Amino acid sequence: MERTISEEEKKAILNFGAFGYEPERMASILGWGIDEVKAGLSGGEFAELVQRGKDMGEYAIDSKLWDMALGGDMKAMERFEERKLARKLRKK
Repeated sequence: MERTISEEEKKAILNFGAFGYEPERMASILGWGIDEVKAGLSGGEFAELVQRGKDMGEYAIDSKLWDMALGGDMKAMERFEERKLARKLRKK
């Protein structure tokens, strides 16, 4: 049976994804058992929230780098392009 996740927990779980936290840290912060967190990561709302957090974190970084690049920061442009290439290579 899947746990009902409160709005406060949802915010934390989104951040876990963005921050790349490991299951043990997630369990500690939420006050859940490690087995429950690991089970949540295998599917359902918990896993979807973690993935959304990862995606949102990646988007925020790319967006900031893009803004900096548009302002003339060549290091930011290089880093932005490196991140794009890394994503493309991971898809293969």
